[in-house]
Amino acid sequence: MTDLTSVRQGRDESIQEYFKKFKDIKNRCFNLSLSEKDLVDLALAGLRSSYREKLDGLSFYSINQLQAKALSQETRFQKEKDTYKSHRSNTHVVEYDSDSSDDEDKEAYAAEFVWPALAKPSTCTSLKPTQKNRQEEMKFTFDVSKCDRIFDELLRLGHLKITHVILPLVELKRRAYCKFHNSSSHATNDGNIFRRQVQSAINEGRLAFLEMVTFFI
Repeated sequence: MTDLTSVRQGRDESIQEYFKKFKDIKNRCFNLSLSEKDLVDLALAGLRSSYREKLDGLSFYSINQLQAKALSQETRFQKEKDTYKSHRSNTHVVEYDSDSSDDEDKEAYAAEFVWPALAKPSTCTSLKPTQKNRQEEMKFTFDVSKCDRIFDELLRLGHLKITHVILPLVELKRRAYCKFHNSSSHATNDGNIFRRQVQSAINEGRLAFLEMVTFFI
């Protein structure tokens, strides 16, 4: 039983590979007596959070049914990523380093940045410079605690395009939710990927602090 409860999908492990591993371990547990429902629950618990939260709450009568649904979700995630990459001419794409969590890095992007090809820097009233000591520690020149507000403002200004409906305010107050990933694995304010997208936009002159633009006018 302990062997099955410890099975987890690896960062670079496909759905097919994960379920093969799970079934191989299950077949080696000759004396283990579990219902199909219990096996489904164990297999679901071992999936990465980006898959698990999409499948949690659905009814599955067998491991094979869960696997088929997970494979379908994997295909959808891949299509969303391919679509995102196809818009790179209008979207600023950044490479993510080890500061990003494994689960966040593997989640499909539900929003993309859209910047005019030739235009003066855009401003965002929610974008505030961070204090010097925090800047050195966090490696961001803006106040990351304002990410949720920054997302809302950039969306309103047309610099973000989303493919989902953002949860209502009453739901957002109850649990963590990332508007950029359309995911409950973390909050928008805690998302490293969104932070890096904003910082890259600042570094490349696509986005500027309102105070700096006002100063040069």
